[in-house]
Amino acid sequence: MQRKSKPTSKHKTTAKTKSNYKEELIFVNGINLNVGIWTGKQTPIICLHGLSGNLHSLKSIAKTLNQKGHQVFCYDLRGRGHSGKPPTGYGFENHIKDLHELILHYQLKNPILLGHSFGCMIALRYTIQFPNEIKSMILMDGGGILSLKKRIQILKVLKQSFDRLDVTFPSPESYLRLVQNSPLIPKWTKDIQNYFELELQRTNDGYVCHMPKFVMEEELKEMGGSIEIYKVLVQLILHPIQTIQKIKKNKNLDFESIQVPTLILRATQMNLFPNDNLLPADAFQSMLTRIPKAKGFEIQTNHYGIVFDPSKERDKLILQFINEK
Repeated sequence: MQRKSKPTSKHKTTAKTKSNYKEELIFVNGINLNVGIWTGKQTPIICLHGLSGNLHSLKSIAKTLNQKGHQVFCYDLRGRGHSGKPPTGYGFENHIKDLHELILHYQLKNPILLGHSFGCMIALRYTIQFPNEIKSMILMDGGGILSLKKRIQILKVLKQSFDRLDVTFPSPESYLRLVQNSPLIPKWTKDIQNYFELELQRTNDGYVCHMPKFVMEEELKEMGGSIEIYKVLVQLILHPIQTIQKIKKNKNLDFESIQVPTLILRATQMNLFPNDNLLPADAFQSMLTRIPKAKGFEIQTNHYGIVFDPSKERDKLILQFINEK
């Protein structure tokens, strides 16, 4: 029996770039979500981007999957891209609800979830909460349980990617120069340039990234963190119980309850500092041990290269995994 979706009175098509691709706004969980859809007849796949990304982050992978006949959905998480940006209402509970209502809206039956970084954390939590809704999961360099020390170390890496937020640039070229000079981007390609150009929004004074910094602060706050590391320490001093509860809540994942086949890909190269990879080897091995039907592989790239670099190895592993099911 098909599940009924929410009323579509607030659903509208906003863009259409190719005959098999379109973007549209759907109203879920109190906001508009901007959804990119590649049409196909094979198993639907929902792509979940990273913390400061948007639906175009996983576009190259989506195209590869679509070429194999899959219907692929990539959407801007709330606060990102062209999705709604409420002043509050972030954190995993809201992302899980957004994803669930998206699945209901499109009447998807047993889709595959594919996440990168923060998107892995959403995928894992969704699968734990809705164990019978998902066919399988693909997790790219994220989702592991990290120590407080490791989280603070990773904040240093993430902060580098936040430098472009809430800054007005005189031209798209000045914005692209900042990003191109970032050590987080391993190889500058035309596809990467196009991706970052799509982040820009015109203002009266110039150009800004269409993701406000407060969204990142709200997300990190829900995990017991902050963009500024000193604020984490302040929160621990001022609100120790509440902060520790948030940190513990995000560490207590029932991996053992996950019964769907799961592919985990780990990027082995560092980003800015020694041992600053976002899925450390011990966390990777722990996931493989604790998730009953998990298999994992390591790829010689960094956290951002695993999605932005063209990779035949990555694509082959993903396609093999999907075809095994």
